[in-house]
Amino acid sequence: MKKIMNFAALAAALLAAAPVSAQQALSADVKEQIRDVQGAIKEKGANWVAGETNVSSDRANWQNLVGLNFEPVEAEPVEMAEAAELPAALDWRDNKGNFVTKPKNQKNCGSCWAFSMTGGLESYSLLRLNKPGYDLDLSEQVMLSCSGAGSCQGGRLTATFLQRTGLPLDSAYPYVSANGSCATAAAGWQNSTYKIGAWGSVSQSLTSMKTALVKYGPLPTAMMVYEDFMHYKSGVYSYTTGKKLGGHAVLLVGYNDEGQYFIVKNSWDTGWGEGGFFRIAYSEMESDVNFGLSTIAYRPAKGELPAGEAAMLRADPWNRVAAMFEGIAAWN
Repeated sequence: MKKIMNFAALAAALLAAAPVSAQQALSADVKEQIRDVQGAIKEKGANWVAGETNVSSDRANWQNLVGLNFEPVEAEPVEMAEAAELPAALDWRDNKGNFVTKPKNQKNCGSCWAFSMTGGLESYSLLRLNKPGYDLDLSEQVMLSCSGAGSCQGGRLTATFLQRTGLPLDSAYPYVSANGSCATAAAGWQNSTYKIGAWGSVSQSLTSMKTALVKYGPLPTAMMVYEDFMHYKSGVYSYTTGKKLGGHAVLLVGYNDEGQYFIVKNSWDTGWGEGGFFRIAYSEMESDVNFGLSTIAYRPAKGELPAGEAAMLRADPWNRVAAMFEGIAAWN
Protein backbone atom coordinates (compact mmCIF):
# COMPACT_ATOMS: atom_id res chain seq x y z
CA MET A 1 0.00 0.00 0.00
CA LYS A 2 2.84 2.39 0.86
CA LYS A 3 4.50 1.81 -2.56
CA ILE A 4 1.22 2.54 -4.32
CA MET A 5 0.82 5.79 -2.36
CA ASN A 6 4.39 6.84 -3.20
CA PHE A 7 3.80 6.14 -6.88
CA ALA A 8 0.60 8.21 -6.82
CA ALA A 9 2.40 11.08 -5.10
CA LEU A 10 5.22 10.91 -7.67
CA ALA A 11 2.75 10.94 -10.57
CA ALA A 12 0.90 13.91 -9.11
CA ALA A 13 4.18 15.79 -8.70
CA LEU A 14 5.14 15.13 -12.33
CA LEU A 15 1.76 16.31 -13.59
CA ALA A 16 1.97 19.45 -11.51
CA ALA A 17 5.46 20.16 -12.82
CA ALA A 18 4.52 19.82 -16.51
CA PRO A 19 2.60 23.08 -16.90
CA VAL A 20 5.31 24.95 -14.99
CA SER A 21 7.99 23.69 -17.40
CA ALA A 22 5.90 24.73 -20.39
CA GLN A 23 5.36 28.16 -18.85
CA GLN A 24 9.10 28.53 -18.18
CA ALA A 25 9.89 27.62 -21.82
CA LEU A 26 7.37 30.20 -23.05
CA SER A 27 8.78 32.85 -20.75
CA ALA A 28 12.30 32.07 -21.96
CA ASP A 29 11.17 32.50 -25.56
CA VAL A 30 9.52 35.83 -24.78
CA LYS A 31 12.54 37.01 -22.84
CA GLU A 32 14.82 36.10 -25.73
CA GLN A 33 12.74 38.19 -28.12
CA ILE A 34 12.73 41.08 -25.66
CA ARG A 35 16.53 40.85 -25.38
CA ASP A 36 16.71 41.08 -29.19
CA VAL A 37 14.58 44.23 -29.12
CA GLN A 38 16.66 45.69 -26.30
CA GLY A 39 19.80 45.00 -28.32
CA ALA A 40 18.31 46.73 -31.38
CA ILE A 41 17.34 49.74 -29.24
CA LYS A 42 20.91 50.03 -27.97
CA GLU A 43 22.44 49.52 -31.41
CA LYS A 44 20.25 52.18 -33.02
CA GLY A 45 20.48 54.62 -30.12
CA ALA A 46 16.71 54.67 -29.67
CA ASN A 47 15.23 56.37 -26.63
CA TRP A 48 12.79 53.83 -25.23
CA VAL A 49 12.62 50.83 -22.91
CA ALA A 50 11.48 47.35 -23.93
CA GLY A 51 10.29 44.77 -21.44
CA GLU A 52 7.58 42.21 -20.81
CA THR A 53 4.12 43.76 -21.09
CA ASN A 54 0.62 42.33 -20.72
CA VAL A 55 0.64 41.44 -24.44
CA SER A 56 4.26 40.27 -24.84
CA SER A 57 3.63 36.58 -24.33
CA ASP A 58 0.29 36.43 -26.19
CA ARG A 59 1.90 36.17 -29.63
CA ALA A 60 -1.00 34.19 -31.10
CA ASN A 61 -3.25 37.20 -30.44
CA TRP A 62 -0.94 39.93 -31.77
CA GLN A 63 -2.67 40.04 -35.13
CA ASN A 64 -5.97 40.72 -33.35
CA LEU A 65 -4.54 43.72 -31.52
CA VAL A 66 -4.33 45.68 -34.77
CA GLY A 67 -7.16 46.11 -37.25
CA LEU A 68 -7.15 49.32 -39.24
CA ASN A 69 -7.90 49.23 -42.94
CA PHE A 70 -5.75 51.94 -44.50
CA GLU A 71 -8.38 53.31 -46.83
CA PRO A 72 -8.40 57.04 -47.67
CA VAL A 73 -10.46 59.10 -45.24
CA GLU A 74 -13.63 60.12 -47.07
CA ALA A 75 -14.04 63.59 -45.63
CA GLU A 76 -13.13 67.16 -46.41
CA PRO A 77 -10.15 68.59 -44.50
CA VAL A 78 -11.09 70.36 -41.28
CA GLU A 79 -10.60 74.11 -41.08
CA MET A 80 -6.96 74.70 -40.24
CA ALA A 81 -6.50 78.45 -39.67
CA GLU A 82 -3.24 78.23 -37.78
CA ALA A 83 -2.78 79.88 -34.40
CA ALA A 84 -0.29 82.75 -34.31
CA GLU A 85 1.92 80.62 -32.12
CA LEU A 86 1.35 77.01 -31.11
CA PRO A 87 2.25 76.09 -27.53
CA ALA A 88 5.59 74.27 -27.22
CA ALA A 89 3.79 71.38 -25.50
CA LEU A 90 0.24 70.19 -24.96
CA ASP A 91 -1.19 67.25 -23.03
CA TRP A 92 -4.97 67.03 -22.88
CA ARG A 93 -4.60 64.82 -19.78
CA ASP A 94 -3.27 67.85 -17.92
CA ASN A 95 -4.46 71.13 -19.41
CA LYS A 96 -6.37 72.79 -16.55
CA GLY A 97 -7.87 69.35 -16.04
CA ASN A 98 -7.91 65.89 -17.58
CA PHE A 99 -9.95 65.59 -20.78
CA VAL A 100 -8.78 62.08 -21.70
CA THR A 101 -10.60 58.99 -20.45
CA LYS A 102 -8.66 55.99 -19.18
CA PRO A 103 -7.24 53.41 -21.63
CA LYS A 104 -9.41 50.37 -22.26
CA ASN A 105 -8.81 46.86 -23.62
CA GLN A 106 -9.92 45.77 -27.10
CA LYS A 107 -8.90 42.18 -26.24
CA ASN A 108 -9.04 39.47 -28.92
CA CYS A 109 -10.74 41.64 -31.57
CA GLY A 110 -9.36 43.94 -34.26
CA SER A 111 -11.56 46.80 -33.08
CA CYS A 112 -8.84 49.39 -32.46
CA TRP A 113 -10.66 51.72 -34.88
CA ALA A 114 -13.77 51.63 -32.66
CA PHE A 115 -11.77 52.35 -29.52
CA SER A 116 -9.87 55.19 -31.20
CA MET A 117 -13.04 56.94 -32.38
CA THR A 118 -14.99 56.25 -29.17
CA GLY A 119 -12.12 57.61 -27.09
CA GLY A 120 -12.10 60.65 -29.35
CA LEU A 121 -15.82 61.18 -28.75
CA GLU A 122 -15.34 60.87 -24.99
CA SER A 123 -12.63 63.55 -25.03
CA TYR A 124 -14.64 65.76 -27.40
CA SER A 125 -17.62 65.57 -25.04
CA LEU A 126 -15.57 66.35 -21.92
CA LEU A 127 -14.03 69.36 -23.66
CA ARG A 128 -17.29 70.64 -25.09
CA LEU A 129 -19.20 70.22 -21.80
CA ASN A 130 -16.22 71.42 -19.73
CA LYS A 131 -16.20 68.33 -17.53
CA PRO A 132 -12.51 67.55 -16.91
CA GLY A 133 -11.96 64.33 -14.97
CA TYR A 134 -15.51 63.09 -15.54
CA ASP A 135 -15.62 59.31 -15.93
CA LEU A 136 -17.45 59.19 -19.26
CA ASP A 137 -17.58 55.62 -20.59
CA LEU A 138 -19.23 55.30 -24.00
CA SER A 139 -20.03 52.06 -25.82
CA GLU A 140 -17.35 50.75 -28.17
CA GLN A 141 -19.63 47.79 -28.78
CA VAL A 142 -22.31 50.00 -30.32
CA MET A 143 -19.62 51.52 -32.54
CA LEU A 144 -18.49 48.01 -33.47
CA SER A 145 -21.92 46.42 -33.96
CA CYS A 146 -24.05 49.29 -35.28
CA SER A 147 -21.90 51.79 -37.19
CA GLY A 148 -21.05 49.76 -40.30
CA ALA A 149 -17.51 51.15 -40.14
CA GLY A 150 -15.87 47.78 -39.52
CA SER A 151 -15.74 44.59 -37.50
CA CYS A 152 -13.31 42.51 -35.42
CA GLN A 153 -11.51 41.91 -38.71
CA GLY A 154 -10.73 45.62 -39.06
CA GLY A 155 -12.34 48.94 -39.81
CA ARG A 156 -11.90 52.55 -40.99
CA LEU A 157 -11.62 55.97 -39.40
CA THR A 158 -14.99 57.32 -40.48
CA ALA A 159 -17.15 59.25 -38.03
CA THR A 160 -20.41 59.75 -39.94
CA PHE A 161 -22.17 57.44 -37.47
CA LEU A 162 -21.03 59.62 -34.57
CA GLN A 163 -22.48 62.67 -36.30
CA ARG A 164 -25.83 61.16 -37.29
CA THR A 165 -26.51 58.75 -34.44
CA GLY A 166 -23.83 58.97 -31.74
CA LEU A 167 -22.94 56.59 -28.93
CA PRO A 168 -24.73 55.78 -25.67
CA LEU A 169 -23.11 54.95 -22.34
CA ASP A 170 -21.28 51.64 -22.18
CA SER A 171 -24.06 50.17 -20.04
CA ALA A 172 -26.35 50.18 -23.10
CA TYR A 173 -24.14 47.54 -24.72
CA PRO A 174 -21.01 46.52 -22.76
CA TYR A 175 -18.01 45.39 -24.78
CA VAL A 176 -17.99 41.66 -25.61
CA SER A 177 -14.82 41.45 -27.76
CA ALA A 178 -16.81 40.08 -30.72
CA ASN A 179 -18.78 41.52 -33.62
CA GLY A 180 -22.05 41.14 -31.76
CA SER A 181 -25.43 42.31 -33.02
CA CYS A 182 -26.87 45.81 -32.86
CA ALA A 183 -30.19 44.26 -31.85
CA THR A 184 -28.57 43.21 -28.56
CA ALA A 185 -28.11 46.82 -27.42
CA ALA A 186 -30.58 48.17 -24.86
CA ALA A 187 -33.88 49.30 -26.38
CA GLY A 188 -34.04 53.02 -27.08
CA TRP A 189 -30.30 53.62 -26.79
CA GLN A 190 -30.53 56.04 -29.73
CA ASN A 191 -32.47 58.48 -27.54
CA SER A 192 -29.56 59.23 -25.19
CA THR A 193 -26.36 59.46 -27.21
CA TYR A 194 -23.33 61.72 -27.37
CA LYS A 195 -22.72 63.12 -30.84
CA ILE A 196 -20.34 65.31 -32.81
CA GLY A 197 -21.41 68.26 -34.96
CA ALA A 198 -19.26 67.28 -37.93
CA TRP A 199 -15.86 65.79 -38.72
CA GLY A 200 -13.06 66.02 -41.24
CA SER A 201 -9.59 64.85 -42.17
CA VAL A 202 -6.22 66.16 -41.01
CA SER A 203 -3.21 66.01 -43.31
CA GLN A 204 -0.10 64.10 -42.30
CA SER A 205 2.21 66.95 -41.38
CA LEU A 206 3.64 67.95 -38.02
CA THR A 207 2.20 71.47 -38.13
CA SER A 208 -1.26 70.29 -39.24
CA MET A 209 -1.50 67.60 -36.57
CA LYS A 210 -0.32 69.91 -33.79
CA THR A 211 -2.67 72.69 -34.93
CA ALA A 212 -5.65 70.31 -35.12
CA LEU A 213 -4.81 68.89 -31.69
CA VAL A 214 -4.85 72.37 -30.16
CA LYS A 215 -7.96 73.50 -32.04
CA TYR A 216 -10.13 70.37 -31.93
CA GLY A 217 -8.80 68.27 -29.05
CA PRO A 218 -7.65 64.61 -29.15
CA LEU A 219 -7.52 63.12 -32.65
CA PRO A 220 -8.20 59.55 -33.82
CA THR A 221 -5.15 58.64 -35.89
CA ALA A 222 -3.34 55.63 -37.33
CA MET A 223 0.06 53.98 -37.58
CA MET A 224 1.71 50.76 -38.70
CA VAL A 225 2.62 48.37 -35.87
CA TYR A 226 5.72 46.16 -35.78
CA GLU A 227 6.64 43.38 -33.36
CA ASP A 228 8.94 45.48 -31.18
CA PHE A 229 6.00 47.73 -30.27
CA MET A 230 4.36 44.87 -28.35
CA HIS A 231 7.16 45.09 -25.77
CA TYR A 232 7.05 48.89 -25.31
CA LYS A 233 7.34 49.85 -21.64
CA SER A 234 8.29 53.52 -21.61
CA GLY A 235 10.19 56.29 -23.37
CA VAL A 236 9.89 57.78 -26.85
CA TYR A 237 9.17 54.95 -29.28
CA SER A 238 10.88 54.61 -32.65
CA TYR A 239 10.88 51.45 -34.75
CA THR A 240 13.91 49.21 -34.21
CA THR A 241 13.23 45.62 -35.28
CA GLY A 242 10.58 43.00 -36.03
CA LYS A 243 7.99 42.08 -38.62
CA LYS A 244 5.02 44.22 -39.62
CA LEU A 245 1.78 43.24 -37.87
CA GLY A 246 -0.61 45.69 -39.52
CA GLY A 247 -2.41 49.01 -39.29
CA HIS A 248 -3.52 50.26 -35.89
CA ALA A 249 -5.81 53.11 -34.79
CA VAL A 250 -5.00 55.09 -31.64
CA LEU A 251 -5.89 58.45 -30.08
CA LEU A 252 -3.45 61.36 -30.27
CA VAL A 253 -3.71 63.38 -27.02
CA GLY A 254 -0.63 65.59 -26.89
CA TYR A 255 2.81 66.60 -28.14
CA ASN A 256 6.12 67.96 -26.85
CA ASP A 257 8.48 69.99 -29.04
CA GLU A 258 11.41 69.82 -26.64
CA GLY A 259 11.30 66.03 -26.55
CA GLN A 260 10.21 65.82 -30.21
CA TYR A 261 7.35 63.40 -29.54
CA PHE A 262 3.60 62.86 -29.63
CA ILE A 263 1.60 61.52 -26.65
CA VAL A 264 -0.88 58.79 -27.60
CA LYS A 265 -3.58 56.65 -25.96
CA ASN A 266 -3.67 52.97 -26.90
CA SER A 267 -6.36 50.29 -26.40
CA TRP A 268 -4.32 47.41 -24.93
CA ASP A 269 -5.18 48.08 -21.28
CA THR A 270 -2.99 49.73 -18.65
CA GLY A 271 -0.50 46.86 -18.35
CA TRP A 272 1.09 47.93 -21.63
CA GLY A 273 3.26 51.00 -22.10
CA GLU A 274 3.07 54.00 -19.80
CA GLY A 275 -0.20 53.05 -18.11
CA GLY A 276 -1.81 52.35 -21.48
CA PHE A 277 -0.29 55.43 -23.17
CA PHE A 278 2.86 55.82 -25.24
CA ARG A 279 5.11 58.52 -26.60
CA ILE A 280 6.31 58.32 -30.18
CA ALA A 281 8.97 60.36 -31.96
CA TYR A 282 7.95 62.94 -34.53
CA SER A 283 10.38 61.17 -36.88
CA GLU A 284 8.05 58.14 -37.02
CA MET A 285 5.78 60.09 -39.33
CA GLU A 286 8.39 59.49 -42.02
CA SER A 287 9.53 55.98 -41.06
CA ASP A 288 7.98 52.58 -41.79
CA VAL A 289 5.62 53.26 -38.87
CA ASN A 290 3.99 56.06 -40.91
CA PHE A 291 2.43 57.65 -37.84
CA GLY A 292 -0.52 59.90 -38.69
CA LEU A 293 -1.15 58.38 -42.12
CA SER A 294 -4.90 58.70 -41.45
CA THR A 295 -6.14 61.29 -38.94
CA ILE A 296 -9.56 62.79 -38.30
CA ALA A 297 -10.89 65.58 -36.08
CA TYR A 298 -14.33 66.15 -34.56
CA ARG A 299 -16.02 69.53 -35.05
CA PRO A 300 -19.01 71.07 -33.27
CA ALA A 301 -22.14 72.40 -34.92
CA LYS A 302 -21.88 75.64 -36.88
CA GLY A 303 -21.54 78.71 -34.70
CA GLU A 304 -19.76 76.87 -31.90
CA LEU A 305 -16.06 77.19 -31.17
CA PRO A 306 -14.09 73.97 -31.77
CA ALA A 307 -13.88 72.01 -28.52
CA GLY A 308 -10.11 72.33 -28.11
CA GLU A 309 -10.07 76.03 -28.92
CA ALA A 310 -12.85 76.73 -26.41
CA ALA A 311 -10.99 74.82 -23.71
CA MET A 312 -7.76 76.70 -24.44
CA LEU A 313 -9.63 79.99 -23.99
CA ARG A 314 -11.05 78.80 -20.68
CA ALA A 315 -7.58 77.75 -19.57
CA ASP A 316 -6.08 81.15 -20.47
CA PRO A 317 -8.68 83.96 -20.39
CA TRP A 318 -6.07 86.44 -21.67
CA ASN A 319 -6.38 84.78 -25.07
CA ARG A 320 -10.02 85.90 -25.16
CA VAL A 321 -9.03 89.49 -24.35
CA ALA A 322 -6.21 89.43 -26.90
CA ALA A 323 -8.59 88.15 -29.58
CA MET A 324 -11.00 90.97 -28.79
CA PHE A 325 -8.27 93.61 -29.14
CA GLU A 326 -7.17 92.05 -32.43
CA GLY A 327 -10.74 92.42 -33.65
CA ILE A 328 -10.87 96.08 -32.58
CA ALA A 329 -7.56 96.76 -34.35
CA ALA A 330 -8.98 95.23 -37.54
CA TRP A 331 -11.82 97.77 -37.55
CA ASN A 332 -9.41 100.75 -37.71
